[in-house]
Amino acid sequence: MSSKGEVSTMWVKDVNVFELTPGLADALTASMDSSYLEYFTAACSGRSTKEAEKRIAAISEDKRYLTRVLDSLDSAFADFDDETAKLDLPHMQNRKPEAIKRYLEFRLRQFKMLLEAVEDYVEEQYPATGGHS
Repeated sequence: MSSKGEVSTMWVKDVNVFELTPGLADALTASMDSSYLEYFTAACSGRSTKEAEKRIAAISEDKRYLTRVLDSLDSAFADFDDETAKLDLPHMQNRKPEAIKRYLEFRLRQFKMLLEAVEDYVEEQYPATGGHS
């Protein structure tokens, strides 16, 4: 698992490669509690993150960042059908297939990072006992 210093450094590096997408402005402002920004600001400047962590702990689950991400994935893939996507590809006007491919590769990298973070947390908090469940 990464230390706070590594996480904040990674976050700063990733902020510089944000790709402007339709939901980005909303995600960074209206739908993200300011406590997260407080946390990253403190972490990047070397200040204590304790107060921000307390505020993050108090956020209701329906307002959490992770809930928004999981709900978005559910909405996006609830009716997933690769055959229907293939039928659309030749007829896309505003989003060319090459751009769609690059966009999906970018989202795949993000998804892998999220999965790794959850895996690390689960392994740390719920270590395998080696027995059968």
